[in-house]
Amino acid sequence: MTHAEQTIADLEKRLKELEVEEQRLKTAINCLCEVMDKPHRYEETSQKAKKSTRTRPDEYYGRPQATVITEVLEKRKAAGFGATNLDELYDELTAGGCKFTGKNEGIKKRGLAISMSKNPKFHKLPNNTWGLKSWYPGAKAGKEARDNNLEEQAEEIKKEVKGLMDGMK
Repeated sequence: MTHAEQTIADLEKRLKELEVEEQRLKTAINCLCEVMDKPHRYEETSQKAKKSTRTRPDEYYGRPQATVITEVLEKRKAAGFGATNLDELYDELTAGGCKFTGKNEGIKKRGLAISMSKNPKFHKLPNNTWGLKSWYPGAKAGKEARDNNLEEQAEEIKKEVKGLMDGMK
C-alpha cells in the first residue's frame, strides 16, 4: 500500500469515527428534547449509524491483531457500547476478515483470549468483558488486583477475629 493509499484509509477511518460521534450527539440532543417535551431536532438516523459502523469483509484482513482489536473496541466505545465479551469480539473480527489458527472455533477464541490477556493494552473486567486498559485508569493489573484483594480479605478476617476476641472478654 502506498503512503497516499494509507493516508486515505486513515482519513476514511477517522471519518467513520466522526459519523458515529455525530449520531451519538444527535441522539443525546433528541433525548434531551424529549425530556423537555419538545420536538426532536434531528430526524432519527439509526439506520445511517448502523450503516456507518458496519464492518467491511476485508477491514481487518492481514493487519496486526492488537491493532484491529483496538479499533473494534474504540469503534464500540464511540458508538456508546464500550467493553465487549469474547464471542462478540471474535465475531466482529472474523466478519472483518481476521483469520485465527486452531482446529475449531473454541480453540480460536481461546487463542484470542490468551493473546489479549498477555497484552497490557487490553483489560479484562470482572464480568468477563474486554476493554482498553486506558478506559480504566483506576483498574489494577491481574496479579496486583488479586494481591490487593487477598490483603483486603485478610484485614476483614483480622477485624472479625478481633471483634470475636473482644466479645469473649
